[in-house]
Formats: sequence, structure tokens, C-alpha cells
Amino acid sequence: NTECLKWDNIINLTYSIICLNIKDNLNLKKLTSKDRIGPHNIDIISIIIGSSLSDTQLEKRKNGIGTRVIFEQSSDNIEYLMWFHNYLASRGYCGNTKPKLQIRIRQKGKVYYHYRINSYTFSSFNWIHEMFYKLIDNKYIKFVPLNIGEYLTPLALAIWFLADGSSLDKGARIATNCFTLEEVNFLCNVLKSRYNIIATLNKCGKDKGHIIYIHDNSMKLFTKIVKPYLLPSLYYKLGSYK
Repeated sequence: NTECLKWDNIINLTYSIICLNIKDNLNLKKLTSKDRIGPHNIDIISIIIGSSLSDTQLEKRKNGIGTRVIFEQSSDNIEYLMWFHNYLASRGYCGNTKPKLQIRIRQKGKVYYHYRINSYTFSSFNWIHEMFYKLIDNKYIKFVPLNIGEYLTPLALAIWFLADGSSLDKGARIATNCFTLEEVNFLCNVLKSRYNIIATLNKCGKDKGHIIYIHDNSMKLFTKIVKPYLLPSLYYKLGSYK
């Protein structure tokens, strides 16, 4: 009994020391971006890659030390955005405070309601920034990476579709208006080579760029790939294949 009591005291003392160490570590000042080096789960990389094909911006921070993810969606896509925020926040990639509705006045006085999420800055995100951006005339311009096929996982494809996709006739569309004709055509080829999905580019009207149209004969395959990652309330984006 004396021996058991001795070990109980040792265990309790050790537990107290561990708790104090944890408390001390929690009180340490916030990590700088150069100290945030990963490694990152493939799902995190997939989400960033997929959303970067949409309106998500990768911002190189002061002195180029690190990069943060700026994710923005209109108020029409709030459920997806809140899921995105919860996913990042629960894994320590951004704060827990829920995004608030913001208002922006666009050209011709059009009012745009949107939400925005800023991730923490990571030096280990710099390589993704370098994938998607070129410095032209002292300004970073987004482009489609030539190696995008290597990183377009099923989750990345689903995230891309969640952000910019919808049903169209018997098929589906993905908005790619921000990319050039050559880049959109390249993305169609990537879908074919990576997943055997037949997709073509469609013109959006005068000076409005092009979209990707996924043909109806590829919708069963496309749905099988992306549906496991979609929120049930967003199945409607798949049209009759939901």
C-alpha cells in the first residue's frame, strides 16, 4: 500500500508539472509567420488549391515572409463559407470569430454583400502563392499553374465546384471568367486527363470571359467524384444528379 501511495504521488506530481508546462506554453506570444512551417494535411492543401481556382486570393505578406489565404464569398453562398471557416478554425488556421457580413459598392453603384475569411500567415504557404502568381509590373497576377493536375484531388475539385459551380441544362458549369481562353481550355484538358471528365469552354458573352461546361455524359462520373465532399444542402448544384 505504501508503494502504491508513493507511485500515486509521483503520478500526481508529474501530471501537475505537465499541466503547468501546457499553461506556460499557451501563454507564449503568438507565433510569427516564419515559425509556422507545417506540415499541412493534404486536405488543407486541397482546399486551398481548389478555392484558389475560384475567388480566393493568396496574399504575400510584409517582406515576403509568409502568405495568408483570403477567402471571400457572396452572401448567397453563406452556408459553404461558414463550413469553410469552421474547417479552418477547428484546425488552427484562422480565428474562431465567425465572419461578418460586409458591404461593397461596385461599379455603377451596385451593392455587393459578401463575407471574408483571412487565414493566419504561414511561410509554408509561400510555395502555393508561387504556383498561382507571377509578379508583373510590381503587381501579383493570378494564373493557372501548369502543374495544377498534380494537386487537383477529388476534394480540390469539389471545393472548386462548391465555390464557382452550378447545374446547367443536363450538365454543370464552373465559372472561370477570371482566366484567359488558353487557361480555361487547359483546365478542360486537365479534367479529361486526370478524371476522364469531358468538359469544354463556353463563351459568357461579350467581354465576359469563358466558363467550363461539364457535359451530361460525364455528370455521373463527376457526381461520383465530388458528391462525397459536398454539403447535403448544396446537392442542388448537381441538378438532376443530386
